Amino acid sequence: MSVAIYSRHLRILRLLNFTKGENLEFIQSFFKISKANLNLIIRDIHDSVPNISNSKKIDLIIKEILNHENIFEILKSNQIISKDERVFFLILKILIKGNLNLESLSKKLEVSRRTLNGDLVDIKKDLENFDLIIESHTGKGVFLTGDNINVKRALSCYIYKFLVEEPYLPQIFLDYFSYLFHDNEVDILLKKDIENFLSYCHMDNFFCNRELLKSFYISFKYLDDKGENDKNSLGNSLKDFSVFKFYFSKIFSNEDLEKFYEFFHDSLFKNIDFNEIPYFLNILRICTGNFPEESIYFYEHLEVWNEIIKKTFNKEISPKEAEILKKIILRVGVSSKQKHYLSIQELYFLNLHIDQETVEKCIALFTNFREHYWNISFNDVISIYFLLNSVKSEKKEIVILYRDIPKYMVENLKDKIEHQYNVTIKDFVNIHFFDTFKKNNSIKTLGVFTELPIDTEKYEILNLNLNI
Repeated sequence: MSVAIYSRHLRILRLLNFTKGENLEFIQSFFKISKANLNLIIRDIHDSVPNISNSKKIDLIIKEILNHENIFEILKSNQIISKDERVFFLILKILIKGNLNLESLSKKLEVSRRTLNGDLVDIKKDLENFDLIIESHTGKGVFLTGDNINVKRALSCYIYKFLVEEPYLPQIFLDYFSYLFHDNEVDILLKKDIENFLSYCHMDNFFCNRELLKSFYISFKYLDDKGENDKNSLGNSLKDFSVFKFYFSKIFSNEDLEKFYEFFHDSLFKNIDFNEIPYFLNILRICTGNFPEESIYFYEHLEVWNEIIKKTFNKEISPKEAEILKKIILRVGVSSKQKHYLSIQELYFLNLHIDQETVEKCIALFTNFREHYWNISFNDVISIYFLLNSVKSEKKEIVILYRDIPKYMVENLKDKIEHQYNVTIKDFVNIHFFDTFKKNNSIKTLGVFTELPIDTEKYEILNLNLNI
């Protein structure tokens, strides 16, 4: 009996590799599944490999899975579409075409008409979130009704989901949609525009910003292109820099605004209809992490984040770290308040080369964040961890006080001491001249190599080691 392989099997396989088969509790939490279901999926993965052992113990099964080189390709070749993916597929299709022919689709998807009628219930519910209505007409088919702008909004979200999840989706998605989302215009010209925005306008702040901008353009212009309308385009309406500044100054700094103006007017995005500028501004806010409406809650979020960081790493967020983390704090805050949440499996972190110690720390951080922010992604947690570790503390200024050591020796150790102890050495002073030195210089911290007869209550003492 063959095993049914779904996208979840592929994702769990990749996560097993990422965690080196450890911490199954994290995988349960990540996919929100029970231990029993996870073990069942792991056994399915194992049983799908030809000529493999008949191991029964889960730890041995995981070890064999991790030692197999081509298991992802084997699973991918046997992958079938799940119910949730079938609904996703049908939503994409009706958003693009405006209608569905259930008779032909039941053959393509290899399911009954009754099954597809059941899927329609879920489709109607999902698209109601965008104020779109699904209507069935006997003998004619299933049709989508609603404002065009709401179709674009919904399509942008679902194309984004497609682009992010593409490596794990069943082949039928690629057969039907790949030619629409991957051609010369979107994969070469649009890609160049997006890279310019991200590189020169400080928009490369989060994972998947490229997919976000791409999905917006495809849905708001590429698939809705009814011919050029330069008169009402963003490019034509925003030629005057003062007008351009009126709309975009709250998103970009003055320097970035000038660069964005230059790149924008040479990009495909200039062809978007001016009436749709609110939606473009919203996408840019997400890409830049600029959320004025959420800023009023910043210190509330910071209090929660401090609790999480203290619980995970036994430290508090410094003011400097808070400033660097601000964009992602606000982005996570906004995301957690979304009224309509489209589940998207963001697994870009699996492509990163991360050492095991960092993986374990990020897992601990993710677990603690999930208690407060229900839909935080592991991509966000990776960003948070590396941002926290990118902040360098202010270097402490010290005076080296010595007695019996030749001065040339301690002076030759200057670079190594400053590097190891993260300090800046102001001067080297022999204890015999210390009284004179302290009268003319402000001293807070003394670096010493041995116990010296000084008033330790007046100064912070940094004990240094000669074995540097």
